[in-house]
Amino acid sequence: MRTLNAWIERLSLACAVFAGTLLAASILVIAWMVAYRTLGYQNSWELETSIDMMVAAVFLGSPYTLRTKGHVGMELLEALLTDSGRRRLAVFGQSIGMLVCLYLAWTGFGMTLEAYHSGERSLGVWQALLWPRYAALPVGMTLTALQYLVEIQKTLGFVSARPKMRGIQ
Repeated sequence: MRTLNAWIERLSLACAVFAGTLLAASILVIAWMVAYRTLGYQNSWELETSIDMMVAAVFLGSPYTLRTKGHVGMELLEALLTDSGRRRLAVFGQSIGMLVCLYLAWTGFGMTLEAYHSGERSLGVWQALLWPRYAALPVGMTLTALQYLVEIQKTLGFVSARPKMRGIQ
């Protein structure tokens, strides 16, 4: 189980690096678009592409955000509880979060598959295929659900808070 948890955490880190790359690329595309349009030229793909990259970055960066405790917490309520109450509340919240992520992953997978089989395209001038943009939802939410599983195991004390990973902490 430790090896699986370590791989899930490595995958979360890899997705965070990729999400950061997508955000940087999105910023560059928007800057290029502003410069290009300032010179009087027209293009149709930049805004749509940069939005797609930002949305994908949100979903793909979600597992790492969970791993680093970057999501919203209920600290005031936790402060009023005993240690066992805090642990129960954490496991309850993590379980609900994992179920929501699994539902979103399942729904997103169906939506992605349908768009892939139908060849659905966007309505803009560029008319890009929609399945690649939809794919970020099931991939990101599946990885976030797996990260929730790791977090539940940490909360219950089944694994250490930080498994040893070579070169990554």
